[in-house]
Amino acid sequence: MKKIMFMFLAVVLTAGITLAQQNNSNVEQSGTQNDAAVEQVGLWNMSDVEQIGDDNTAEVTQNGILNYSEIFQLGVGNIAVVNQDISNTSYVTQFFTFDNIAMVDQLGLNYSEINQVFGEDNIAMVTQEGMNYSLINQFFSIWVEAYVEQYGYFNESYVNQMSVWDIANVLQVGNWNQAYVEQTNNFWSEALINQFGDDNWAKVDQMGGMVDFGGILQFGEYNAARIKQYYGYANWAGVIQDGYWNLADVYQGGGSFNSSFVEQTGYDNWAFTTQMYGEGNDIEIEQYYDVNTAYATQFGGEANTAYIGQLGLWNWAKTYQEDGNDNYAGIAQTGVANEALIRQFRGDNNWAGLVQVGDFNIAEALQVDGMYNEAYSKQDGNNNAVGMVQIDGASNWTTVYQTGDDNWSYSEQINGRENEIVVNQNGVGNMAETYQFGGGATLALVNQFGEGNYSGIQQENVVASSADIFQVGNFNESVVMQFDGEYNTATVTQYGDYNYSGILQDGSSNTATVYQEGLMESSLVLQYGNGNTATVTQSDAPIIP
Repeated sequence: MKKIMFMFLAVVLTAGITLAQQNNSNVEQSGTQNDAAVEQVGLWNMSDVEQIGDDNTAEVTQNGILNYSEIFQLGVGNIAVVNQDISNTSYVTQFFTFDNIAMVDQLGLNYSEINQVFGEDNIAMVTQEGMNYSLINQFFSIWVEAYVEQYGYFNESYVNQMSVWDIANVLQVGNWNQAYVEQTNNFWSEALINQFGDDNWAKVDQMGGMVDFGGILQFGEYNAARIKQYYGYANWAGVIQDGYWNLADVYQGGGSFNSSFVEQTGYDNWAFTTQMYGEGNDIEIEQYYDVNTAYATQFGGEANTAYIGQLGLWNWAKTYQEDGNDNYAGIAQTGVANEALIRQFRGDNNWAGLVQVGDFNIAEALQVDGMYNEAYSKQDGNNNAVGMVQIDGASNWTTVYQTGDDNWSYSEQINGRENEIVVNQNGVGNMAETYQFGGGATLALVNQFGEGNYSGIQQENVVASSADIFQVGNFNESVVMQFDGEYNTATVTQYGDYNYSGILQDGSSNTATVYQEGLMESSLVLQYGNGNTATVTQSDAPIIP
C-alpha cells in the first residue's frame, strides 16, 4: 500500500510543477521487423519503448494528463499494448520471451506493472478505472495467463506466476480491496478472485499441482479468504462471502479429486477446511447469520464427505475424518450457541449426523475402525446434550431424539454387529445411558416423557436380545442389564412419579416384563440361568373409606 500511495503523491506533485504541454517519446529498436506506434495527446505525456529481437510489436496511446509508459521487449514475436488517460503509469517488461502478450488499459490515477521473463506464449492483461495498483510477474513460465480488472479506488492486485499453463483472473469492483495470486510449478491450474465491495482481502496459493482450481468470490466489506493448494491433482476449492468480517481458510495438500466449498452470509463467520493426501473427498460449509465457527478436516482416505450447515448465532461445529473410506459426517445447526463434534477414524462406510434446533445444545459422535455404523441425533430445544460412541463393530445403529430442555443422553457400541440403540426423550431434565458391548442383533430402546426420568441399559455379549424402557411421568428410574446369553427380553413400562424398576438377566431365553403405575412403586427382577420368566404388575390401590 505504501508503494501506491507514494506513486499517487508523486503524480500530484508533478502536476503542481508541470504547467506546460510536454510530450516526450523515445523509441529504440534493434532486430528485424519490430513495430512501434506511439500516440500522445494532452499534458506531460511520456513514453519510452525499447525493442530488441524480431517481430515485436509495441503500441502506446496516451490521451490525457501526466501519463507515463515504459515498454521493454527482448525476444521474438512479443506484443505490448498500452492505453492511458489521466495521470497513469505503466511498465511492461518482456525479455528472453516468445509470443508473449501484454495489454494495459488505464483510466484515472492507476499504476500497472507487468514483467514477463523467460516465458513463452504468456498473456497478461490489465484494465483499470479509478485509482488502483496492479502487479503481474511471470517468471520462467510457459503458456501462463493473467487477467486483472480493477474498478474503484485504492484496490491492489498482485499476480506471480512461475508455472506451465496456469491461469489467474482477478476482478475488483469497489475500494481498498486486496487480491493475491501465487502460482508456482503447476500445470494447468486456475485461480479466480472476484471482489465486490470495500476492504476485502483474498489470496490463492497454488504450488506443484496439476489441474487444480481455486476461486474466491467476495461481496461486502472486510471479508478475508485464503485458498492453499499444494502438490495435488484436480483438486477444487471455492469460497463465497457475502457480508462483513467473514473469514475463510481452505487448505488442500496432496491428494487428488478433492473438493472444498465454503459459503458465508452474514457477519463475522469463520470457516476452516483442511484436506490432506486423500482422494475424492468432499467438504462443504454453509454459514448464515453471524459469528458462527466451523472446522472440517479430512486426512487421507477416499470418498469421504463432510457437511456443516449453520443458521443462527455463535454456533460451533467441527468434523474430523482420518484414513477411512466412504464415510459421511454431517452437522446442521439452527439457533444460538450450539456445539457439535464428529470424529471418524479409519473405518469404512460409517455415517454420522447431528441436527440441533434451539440454543446451547451439545452433541458429539465418535466412530473408530468400524464398518457401516450409523449415528444420528436430533435436538429440538435448549441445553440438551448427546454423546454417541461406536468403536469397531459393524452395522451398528444409534439414534437419539431430544425434545425439550436439559435432556442428556450417552451411548456406546463397541465390537458388536447389527446392534441398535434408540433413545427418545421429550420433556425436561431426562437422562439416558445405553451400552452395547460385543454381541449382535440386540436392541436397546428408551422412551421418556416428562421430567427428571432416568433410564440405563447395558447389554454385554448378548445376541438377539432386547431391552425396552417406556416411562411417562416425573423422576422415574429404570435399569436393565443383560449379560452373556441370547434371546433375552426385558420390557419396562412405568406411568407416574418416582417409580423404580431394575432387571438383571444373565443367561439365555429369559423374559422379564414390568408394568408400574402410580407413585413410588418399586420392582426388582434378577434372572440367572436359562428360560426364566417374570411378570410384575403394580399400581396404586384405590382407597376404600
